[in-house]
Amino acid sequence: MLVSSAPARADDAGSAAALRATYAKHRADMEQAKFGVPLHLESAQTSDSLKGDIHALLDQPFDKVQSALASPDNWCDILILHPNVKQCRAGKTDDGAPSLMVNLGRSEVPIRFSYKSEKAPDYVDVQLGAPTGPFGTTDYRIRLEATPKDAQHTILHLAYSHRYGLRAKLAMQAYFGTLGRGKVGFSIVDKDEQGKPVYVSDLRGGLERNAMRYYASIESYLFALNAPPKEQLEKRLRHWYEYTERYPQQLQEEPGYLDQKRSEAERTQSRG
Repeated sequence: MLVSSAPARADDAGSAAALRATYAKHRADMEQAKFGVPLHLESAQTSDSLKGDIHALLDQPFDKVQSALASPDNWCDILILHPNVKQCRAGKTDDGAPSLMVNLGRSEVPIRFSYKSEKAPDYVDVQLGAPTGPFGTTDYRIRLEATPKDAQHTILHLAYSHRYGLRAKLAMQAYFGTLGRGKVGFSIVDKDEQGKPVYVSDLRGGLERNAMRYYASIESYLFALNAPPKEQLEKRLRHWYEYTERYPQQLQEEPGYLDQKRSEAERTQSRG
């Protein structure tokens, strides 16, 4: 899972052919189902940037995925599932382009994300970007690409990245030394004396956890779409919680997650 190359820009050109080629490259690893589902996670850290990539095979038809994810109006319902997202409002920039105002963290720092999407009959590319992020990070980006594998399955790529300077690095390290103490990511970087895996920690571990949380949010949103509209929020929340419970060492949330998220989601919907 470990990669050492510098993160690619999240806005590099993509295509259905390129996404299928990447899927073919990672297919053997994905089929081992180390995560319980066909999924491959990799991450990279340089002196001033972090990036995580998730490649997965969804048990969802592409038309459903494209319709759901290519609309900015749906992204607040997706993002609010993440425990660090406290509120989300869809809107417009000064020039009329779609945007999302997202409140992040306990202090609810407001971050405005630009929203861009491109669609083709066999491809969708959604990009969210903000010049700043939490902890003083910069160039905060989320990108999702998807293309059909067959009539019932969709190849998905989720990229999550940001840059950081010294101030942001110190702030993040302070968090991981206090509230985030003991938290780890998914990449195995070593083995201990008993031969048990040692997982990546610190900044890169945090990046991997957040990438998986965003992936779980997307998967949970899609999972709940078949339910009646009034039941979808509860179904999304429970699916997200059950999904992350599969990885207690990395993602286990406090028991109050569901009640907290019901309140935050309702607040988001009331101001949507």
